[in-house]
Amino acid sequence: MGILIALGLGGAGYFIGQGFYWARIGERYVTVRGLVERPVKADLAVWNINFAATSNDVISANAEIQRDAKLVLDFARSHGFAPNEIQATQTKVTDLLAQGFGREVKPETRYLVQGGVRIRSTNVDQVQQASQMTGELVQKNIVLAEGDAGRANPAYFFTKLDSIRPPMLADATRSARSVAQQFANDSGSQLGTIRRANQGVFEISSPDSPNADELSSIDKKVRLVTTVDYLLVN
Repeated sequence: MGILIALGLGGAGYFIGQGFYWARIGERYVTVRGLVERPVKADLAVWNINFAATSNDVISANAEIQRDAKLVLDFARSHGFAPNEIQATQTKVTDLLAQGFGREVKPETRYLVQGGVRIRSTNVDQVQQASQMTGELVQKNIVLAEGDAGRANPAYFFTKLDSIRPPMLADATRSARSVAQQFANDSGSQLGTIRRANQGVFEISSPDSPNADELSSIDKKVRLVTTVDYLLVN
């Protein structure tokens, strides 16, 4: 019985020792990051041309908006946009007196009528060029209105991320492995298999400044940082 107990304790000690051994091996790893950046160009542009009119008579203000809408539609066609790229937006009427502005509202500006035309096109260069020609509309007595505050107008989008996702991920993984291999060489170890990996997030930004609104720029930069743990083997 004593011999059996001794053998059992010895066997348990062996397996416990092996467990700690493999645990220590498992803890020997290096965490590295792989970075890849790629310049891309927007493939979709959305441009809202907004205009407004004020009057004490809502009918006359609306008539002015309808006139402006026709002129803006003609402007869009004259710059080469196809009918399926041009869409008139909904007319909005606001009674400023009803909004509580009271004495601040002059009688002749009681009603604020707003309209717009939206251009949605894959020809981003054409949109950029036309957006610089809005002086033509001002010369026709069209009162252009600002869009949503803080939003780029025109806004340029890159919609083909799926087409570059696999090669960028492969490049980022190779970048991470290269860094890990250098670390292994410097530490006198061999690079093992991947212990854990985090793909990371694809970020689209302006190529000039990471703090700039990327929607305002046709040219963009796609950035991916992956995080990979590699085991180190003696």
